Amino acid sequence: MEQILQAIRYNNGRFPRNELQQIIEQKEEAIPYLLQIMNDLKDDYEKVLDRPTRIDFIYAYFLLAQFQVKELFPIMIDVLSKPSEICENIFEDAITEDISRILASVYNGEIDLLFGLIENTKANQYARGEALTALVVMVLNGQLSRDFVMDYFKQLMNGKLTETNYYINAEIVCCCDDLYPEEVLTDIQRLYEDQVVETSIIRLDSIEKTLQKTKEDVLRKNQQKHKFQLITSAIEELQDWGCFHQDFPEVSANSNSKIERSAASGAPKRNPAVQVEKIGRNDPCTCGSGQKYKKCCGR
Repeated sequence: MEQILQAIRYNNGRFPRNELQQIIEQKEEAIPYLLQIMNDLKDDYEKVLDRPTRIDFIYAYFLLAQFQVKELFPIMIDVLSKPSEICENIFEDAITEDISRILASVYNGEIDLLFGLIENTKANQYARGEALTALVVMVLNGQLSRDFVMDYFKQLMNGKLTETNYYINAEIVCCCDDLYPEEVLTDIQRLYEDQVVETSIIRLDSIEKTLQKTKEDVLRKNQQKHKFQLITSAIEELQDWGCFHQDFPEVSANSNSKIERSAASGAPKRNPAVQVEKIGRNDPCTCGSGQKYKKCCGR
């Protein structure tokens, strides 16, 4: 197992299908090694990210999610709760790619850990947004009750958060919209009246359109969407990532990223697994509507 994992430690532009399949076939033997990779990331991320093409930790959390290894949940929360620049340095664009589904797939019942990340004003806002979306995923997969989660969203919109963050407010509104926002409509309207929502992510008219449908229809359709499903195949999730479909002469995949957030912030670029061929959930929609893709053509 050590030999297999060593072979896929770094990204050379080739998708390691055979190696990942071997790990899956040797699941029980692999789990402790995969958890160790994640624990090392949690305890000393700089040591793990020794080269910009380091990628084994991404394989690790996708495989552990496929295996539904609950021990990963607190580890992921810890990594995602690191100071904003560190978190973004670790994940780069992958911070908005399926982290919510990873969290839901390994949820161990410690809901307060998830709430702690959501309410942590020092944590990366994209990580917090993924934690919010994880609640939606868990409702749609029967892990949490809709009433419980909607009540929590209502609390967040009524003073539970100690900051005014337009992006986080927009993510809360998006999550309410995904679960049918009938009981929090007045709370959402107030946020828009106070002008504290990032309207490039979601506008109030999107909420109104959702409410023209039935709750049953909205929930049923969202249950069928890939972005709200648990991780069942790491290979299927990763095989189309752009970093496996380009020449790799010792160049990090994120050098071709379409969203160079770290470059703008001055942080070093490390993530080796940017999906350059896939429109991200927070990207502007290509149709020119002005909305984020996830709330427009990507719905």
